[in-house]
Amino acid sequence: MQNRIKKELFNLSKHLRGEATRSRLVSGIILDTSRRHVPVAFLMRVIDEIQTGGGNYLQLHFSDAEGYRLSSEILGQTLTKTNDQYLVKSEILELIAYANDRDVMIIPDFDVPSHSKGWLNLVKEKFDENFYKSIVSDFDEGLVDYFDNPQATTLVKHLIEEIAFLFKQDKYKGHQIFSIGGDEVPGTNNFQEEYIRFINTISGYVEQCGYKPRMWNDSLNEVGLYALNSNVEIVYWQENMLTPEVFISHNRPLHNSNFYTLVYSPSNDSINTEAIAEQIDYVKAFHKSTVFCYKDNPYGEVDTQDVLKGTAYTFWTERGTELTDEQLLAQVLPLIKNYLSISQN
Repeated sequence: MQNRIKKELFNLSKHLRGEATRSRLVSGIILDTSRRHVPVAFLMRVIDEIQTGGGNYLQLHFSDAEGYRLSSEILGQTLTKTNDQYLVKSEILELIAYANDRDVMIIPDFDVPSHSKGWLNLVKEKFDENFYKSIVSDFDEGLVDYFDNPQATTLVKHLIEEIAFLFKQDKYKGHQIFSIGGDEVPGTNNFQEEYIRFINTISGYVEQCGYKPRMWNDSLNEVGLYALNSNVEIVYWQENMLTPEVFISHNRPLHNSNFYTLVYSPSNDSINTEAIAEQIDYVKAFHKSTVFCYKDNPYGEVDTQDVLKGTAYTFWTERGTELTDEQLLAQVLPLIKNYLSISQN
């Protein structure tokens, strides 16, 4: 009798521990530093806010049409002193040490094949014109050619290896994440097979470098999702070809970054405290980890079962290029604080 009671109590406690584990969602900040370069001191302020609020990571979207904001031997960005164009190696190492000491992981975000114009322009400057033309897509000058192009794929791999080495974090060994983008890719409606071959090659290489691959949802159809590397996690921002339920049915790990409630673009329009207060009230009213953005409803409640791993608040900075660092922080920090205070709901 006593043994049976002990066994039942043990099973109950095990079940409760399991429920608690499932309820703990990862909370992160995705910050666009390509369109608006920011210094290390700025990023440290953001990390402080993430730590205070119990967040888990800062994802740096350092590569887009407007620039490639990292030191790179491959691309000819080799300055060693602080500058207003990109982070040098010593700054990246300083940032990582600062973040890891505060239990915050730094996630590199190298968005390919789209959103590549910044680094493709550097290729054009450093290499000859013929090489540039051999790797850029006919679809778009901001798109690296993903159609079984060995030269393009090899260069992307070299850049991934360089990034992976820069962002190595022993504290998170075996758990580090690398975002490969994969969003807003022209041609994927008709050329999903070629797109998936490229993504699988790139994500596999990310794994070889010791990272877990992550990408956005919008350029995937169901055939592509079925063929996608099973280790790739998905950041879901809005419905394009697939609803969240399709990803759930494929048991694909999801991170929710709802395009309405969990995306913000700082700007001169929001420079007063009233505008930020309104945004805080809006997120409090409508954000929930299981509320996803559908085409016809940005507040669709979803039964995420066990696939929801976390949420992410994304800041795109294309409208904030004229703001000072302090003006930008005055908009970003209160929103991060508010999001983290309710991110587990």
